[in-house]
Amino acid sequence: MISAATLQGYRATTYAVTLPDESPLGLRLNEPSIQADAFLRRAKAQTITCLNAWNPRSIALPVTRNMAAHQRLRRDLAGYVALPHLGVPDRSTWRPEPGFAVLDLETEKAMALAQRHGQFGLVRYERGGVAELILTRLALK
Repeated sequence: MISAATLQGYRATTYAVTLPDESPLGLRLNEPSIQADAFLRRAKAQTITCLNAWNPRSIALPVTRNMAAHQRLRRDLAGYVALPHLGVPDRSTWRPEPGFAVLDLETEKAMALAQRHGQFGLVRYERGGVAELILTRLALK
């Protein structure tokens, strides 16, 4: 089950998406993003979903294991437009975690991938909306 501290960690993070030939865009939970809307329009996409595979179930793992999990997620995203992103926490006691910002990834597929990789949640931004945290079943167990 997700702890209150982990949930607060999701809320206190900027999800920095590396865009081709542009400055990174930062997504924050419950906030709109004019930059994300403009990028999605240019990309002819509706959504950005931020996923990562680091520290499954919020248990800190060695970098080598996290990198191996990251590569497995990359393979699972074959066929999708997946841009690098970095979850940058506001608190300096937490480390940034790399992941992927995937365009137009179906919610059900995103949830299945997050759960397969041991994640409590994912961040989804829909054009014209706000960034939302969607919790997986792992967060509720």
